[in-house]
Amino acid sequence: MKRMVALFLTLCLILMSGVVLAQTETPVFTFCISHMTNAFTVTAAEAMTAAAEAAGAKMTVVEAAQDINKQVSQIEMAVNTSDVIIIEPVSTDGVLAAVSAAMEAGVPVVIFNQAISDPSRASTFCGVSNADLGYMQMKRAIEDMGGSGSVALLLGPLGSDGQLGRSAGYKRAIDETNGAVTIAFEETANWTTEEALVLAENWLQTGIEIDAFVCQNDGMAMGAVKATEDKNLKIKCYGLDATDDALRAVKEGRLELSVSQNTEAQAQASVDSAMKLWAGEEVPSEILAEGLIIDASNVDEFLK
Repeated sequence: MKRMVALFLTLCLILMSGVVLAQTETPVFTFCISHMTNAFTVTAAEAMTAAAEAAGAKMTVVEAAQDINKQVSQIEMAVNTSDVIIIEPVSTDGVLAAVSAAMEAGVPVVIFNQAISDPSRASTFCGVSNADLGYMQMKRAIEDMGGSGSVALLLGPLGSDGQLGRSAGYKRAIDETNGAVTIAFEETANWTTEEALVLAENWLQTGIEIDAFVCQNDGMAMGAVKATEDKNLKIKCYGLDATDDALRAVKEGRLELSVSQNTEAQAQASVDSAMKLWAGEEVPSEILAEGLIIDASNVDEFLK
């Protein structure tokens, strides 16, 4: 009888120990981000880390410096160290094999902000419709031009979802003008202010008419702003990301507007999804945040 009681107590202790372990186990996430060279990606990494900390998870951030081979290697390494991998892809196609390999190894994958070309490869996508963001940005630029004119486009890295989606949105808005709006120049500045400044300066020196610079992120928009200011030209510039520098420029009347893609909401949705996947729960295949135009009429609400 005493032996049975002792065995029973031992089993209880083992079960209780298991419960304690389960309750205190900390999920480990890796955030593979394409680069960390502008305000958007820095904000995204900070928001992701803060959301993970609040959820009781450990978050490691690794950046690929826009190198797809480096990002694939980082994903492969994360498979061995992470419960869930969150990826902001360098390209829409380049990460597909690595995403599939992670999923086959039993590690869920959350795609953040920039979609991959085959969303079914991952557990979920938490981001925005880049086509919708591009459309609303270009639509406003066209309205400000009075429905006709010539635009110069500063694009993100060619082949990235941000570039492809926003360009598709631009095309849709421009096509609606039935030829009244034309594209004077169109080239990638790889999300950077420096490359955008050089391109904008070169374009302005040609003497070809430009009525607006429409830029796929705020960093490039600020490069266009500087180029026009250096030449004392009054050409409207349009950004996207709602970074602090851009919002201050909107407040000062130097930048016409920026489109917010609600970075913090995307990061929160990604971490929430990762927590559910770690717990074995199902998540929607797609969770989208809504974009918002921030201009002189509402910028004070968003300035920090």
